[in-house]
Amino acid sequence: MPTRKQKRREAKAKRHDYEFVYLDDDGNEVEASDDTPAEPRRNGAKPAVKKGAPPARGRRRTPQPPSWGRAGRRALILGAVVFVLFGMLNKTHNYTGAAVAAVLYTVLFIPFTYMLDRFAYRRWQAREQAPTKR
Repeated sequence: MPTRKQKRREAKAKRHDYEFVYLDDDGNEVEASDDTPAEPRRNGAKPAVKKGAPPARGRRRTPQPPSWGRAGRRALILGAVVFVLFGMLNKTHNYTGAAVAAVLYTVLFIPFTYMLDRFAYRRWQAREQAPTKR
């Protein structure tokens, strides 16, 4: 027994009639004849993905090796954001307290970011070296 969703998709496929047209060598549109294989209708479904192949959109980029410079740049960005937020949220407009908090968060964020990058890079290396399951 088909579900409601399957019934709706089937009804939609019957409502829309598609005409297959091909381009010849001169660039003219030619209707598909009976001997040319027509592409199957997909009824709005996503194309099937072959098993074992990584998905096209979900492919992740390869992580870079960890570096202290990259961790420092990220921490400086975070420190600036913390300074601005703490400066705006402080009712007395005492920016020295916001600066102290920003420096503290920046100093603590540098090793945290480096260790997080190192963890991600090592996990990626281990996954690349592991034998693939079939």
